[in-house]
Amino acid sequence: MKLAVVTNILAPYRIPLFEAMARRVEDFTVFLMAKREENRQWDIGPVPFRTKVLHGFHHRPPSAEVSLHWNYGVVPALLRANPDIVVSGGFAPANIEAYIYCKLFGKAYVGWGEFTLRDGAQSSAIRRALRRWMTRGSTASIASSTEALEAYLHYGATRRSVLTSLMPIDVGRFHQEARAFRATQPYADLRRHFSQPIIVSVGRLTDRKGFRDLLSIYERVVAEQPEASLVLIGDGQDRPAYEAIARAQGLHHVHFIGFVKQEILPRYLALADVFVFPTLSDTYGAVLAEAMAVELPVVSSIYAAATADLVQEGVNGYSIVPTEHASAAKRVLDILALSPEDRREMGRAGYRSVQATDFEPSAEAIVQFLRSALAGPALADRADRHDVRPSKAAVK
Repeated sequence: MKLAVVTNILAPYRIPLFEAMARRVEDFTVFLMAKREENRQWDIGPVPFRTKVLHGFHHRPPSAEVSLHWNYGVVPALLRANPDIVVSGGFAPANIEAYIYCKLFGKAYVGWGEFTLRDGAQSSAIRRALRRWMTRGSTASIASSTEALEAYLHYGATRRSVLTSLMPIDVGRFHQEARAFRATQPYADLRRHFSQPIIVSVGRLTDRKGFRDLLSIYERVVAEQPEASLVLIGDGQDRPAYEAIARAQGLHHVHFIGFVKQEILPRYLALADVFVFPTLSDTYGAVLAEAMAVELPVVSSIYAAATADLVQEGVNGYSIVPTEHASAAKRVLDILALSPEDRREMGRAGYRSVQATDFEPSAEAIVQFLRSALAGPALADRADRHDVRPSKAAVK
């Protein structure tokens, strides 16, 4: 099988999955709309599969975090690659061109989405029509969350044609590196650098990602646990405002670490007693799965699609409404009030819940599903039999 993937940029957490997929097919190419996005600081080196950045121009609206990509030459690029099947993530111009290519030349087209019914498209008749047209005309679809599955069904996909594969991450690497780091002296030294207990959060430091609300939540936590530290990993346009808030409110144990490369992120996550994900908008939220992979109990926003799929109340963490600061702080305090062993058990339950989403089992399920899609309309092996989602029984 010759497989082409069309996506916006090459994210580091996608590389292990694409590498595993490439090993399972005869030919594999990833077509990128851009080399990078403005709000990402990732430095991607050589990768063990073929990539091509599509020609195009990019416009960033004044209020947008990233540019809109207007790629051209997608059809000629795919003609040269001549794939059997195109997996395409989204509804941007490049995705539309890839869809048209498949229709013109009799190729299988599979949409791969992190979109949801609350991502803003519902307010636009044009965007709704576009999603309906492409979803109904696709050979099959891959949903990155249960919310994405519901969106695909809403726009006209049949259940038997949709594989639900929660966004795969390198679970094994995160788990092993965090576990090894916890056994070292540098880990103990770094823990002593912060007053304890330690609350960690990771993401772009913007209001949209909930960090202003997180500071309000933390203010209520330190009223009960004065020595609790809040360690913020990431950077963003609102960081200076948050640093000013911390100073003005006398929040002396807030630490702004800045951007951390993916290779060393497990070490910083390993420091935490609890991980908080306060986003106000996330079509998935891979960092939640990464925190669970390093055995952390989590407190996660209901506005991340990953929360509904991964968080079991009181078993591996809690879900919150980040704007409800008092109740969210109570959930953080509930976890901090547990004994160290009970917190560790909650973290172990989190790890069990994401094991199935490691890149190897995910790549196997996705490639087998794509081979079934190529077999024709029968899709003899039902998609839902191959869904990559945590077993609730395995978590407990």
